[in-house]
Amino acid sequence: MSWASIAIVTGLLFLAATPSEAFYRDDCYNSTRGEERELCLRRSLLRRQAVAAPSSSCPKGCTVHGVCHEDIGRCDCPRHFTGPACSTVVPSISKLCAKYSIKLRDFGKDSPCFNNCNQRGRCIAGICHCQPGYWGIDCAISWGPNGKMQLLDGNYVERKTGVKVYIYELPSNMTSWYPFMRMDRPVHLMFWQRLMSSGMRTLDGNKADYFYIPINTRTGSLAREELEWTLPYIKKTYPWWSKDNGNRHLIIHTGDMGINDFPLATRRELNESLSNITWLTHWGLHEYHPIAKWYPAHRPGKDIVIPVMIMTQGFHLSPMNPRMEAEIKAQGAPRLRNGTLFFAGRICGDRDLPDPKTGKCGPGHEDYSFGVRQAVYLQHRNVKGFRIVAWTSTYLEDISSHKFCLAPVGGGHGKRNILVAFMGCLPVLIGDHVLQPFEPEIDWSRFSISVPEADIPDLPRILANVPASEVASKQKRLRCAAQHMFYSSTLGAILGEDGRYDAFETLMEILRVRKEHPDVPPEKYQKVDQRFRKFINCDLDDEVNPVPLCTQGKEMQLVDRKSCKDCRRKDGTSNSFFNSAGGMLCCEDHDMTKCPRGWK
Repeated sequence: MSWASIAIVTGLLFLAATPSEAFYRDDCYNSTRGEERELCLRRSLLRRQAVAAPSSSCPKGCTVHGVCHEDIGRCDCPRHFTGPACSTVVPSISKLCAKYSIKLRDFGKDSPCFNNCNQRGRCIAGICHCQPGYWGIDCAISWGPNGKMQLLDGNYVERKTGVKVYIYELPSNMTSWYPFMRMDRPVHLMFWQRLMSSGMRTLDGNKADYFYIPINTRTGSLAREELEWTLPYIKKTYPWWSKDNGNRHLIIHTGDMGINDFPLATRRELNESLSNITWLTHWGLHEYHPIAKWYPAHRPGKDIVIPVMIMTQGFHLSPMNPRMEAEIKAQGAPRLRNGTLFFAGRICGDRDLPDPKTGKCGPGHEDYSFGVRQAVYLQHRNVKGFRIVAWTSTYLEDISSHKFCLAPVGGGHGKRNILVAFMGCLPVLIGDHVLQPFEPEIDWSRFSISVPEADIPDLPRILANVPASEVASKQKRLRCAAQHMFYSSTLGAILGEDGRYDAFETLMEILRVRKEHPDVPPEKYQKVDQRFRKFINCDLDDEVNPVPLCTQGKEMQLVDRKSCKDCRRKDGTSNSFFNSAGGMLCCEDHDMTKCPRGWK
């Protein structure tokens, strides 16, 4: 064992064995802060309740270092222990971490835990060590007095409307072993978190409308191994797949190419299972593209294109932000968008800059962006009103001063379609056969401009011929459309919204309509379902209680809204929304059962 491994393991063993924190003491009144004392008393009560839990179905001693999943008798171990009862110290934790592309420094004692362990466990290096009698990635599950499983000690209230989703609690090496702070696209965990706090999770598969498999698809070759292991595992361990051969199962894949990120051999081997699953991905290519030679990865009506998670600094400076709108109004003159088209970002597939004289990229990687970025730069970089550059120090200012913003694909899916929409710039979509997030369920033509690749030479004329009235009406619709593209209930508000129409709620509405109208193609959902039509237009007339969703940025956007930074400071959760049980919508209280639900 290396000295680094010894140091890490020794520290983790000390943390696991030392009940030194206030909330593990019997005398909670040693806590000086009232908030800490309240949490301590709650945890102490839960620990006393856990004594009466049923006898463990796991190997003896499992809960000393591990977590016993009582329903199936599985003992989940933290990274530094192994064996049937998690009683054996891992001989070389550095080698183990290398397999998972983790570095030892990535999981210190302050690493956040999913949903802060719901005060039913101790957070050790990013993994919940649940109190005996509780299990799950966030210690939310236990036995109820009726002998059935329950969430949050029976205080969990399911939402009355919408769909119910069953979540497979996979072994910890597939979930909590990965440091949350290092995940660049943790949408699969955001979805899990909001299923809990929204009231859409069920532990009864017989009541479930859908079944969610929360694997991490951003782990390279390890994702393939986990997929190949997981599907046979859930078929063998749980009865739900066999009910309909997996047709109501969901997997989120956040890779650039969606399911095509998996090796061809894996897709062929698991073809029947993979084809039955509904894939929620960022990549909407649904036909073969001859220029890039990329094959379709999306099946309209079966799969769903979901928005990329964006955390760009400065979003709160959007002209559609209430505080910014007030400042603009106070100045007495609207901000003018004098520029026509803006794009800044990678142009050549090899990351080199185009030749300054010819405007051409070097040989190789012609498939990047379907050749769209290269063609627009080559043909239109000097057009008056067009600003097409590889980099700018005034990115957000440039977006806010142009009417249109190029939103092409990249090495797979792009993100500018969402980013520019939040800044009030109309997305110009160029990428044949690629569906945008929540398209065709949402009609993107109402707030964007779509240009076929063959018409790139004519781009200046096309944009010049868009009437000013059409530009204005499309820009007005951006405020609603942008809400559907951002996970505000998890990350906090940008436009002063309350999260009611955010990306999570939009996905759940699509799944609801799909359940209620199984034979209707997605482009007709708004026609057959009045509620969905109103939802997409941000015009539901349900009775709504105000939801105090915190806002992004240092400054308060609205008088009655805290900034999410204040929420994190109060919780001591640094910059991690995972540690705030249920997402930023719930940041006012540590107890997820008190998370506000302002809509049905």
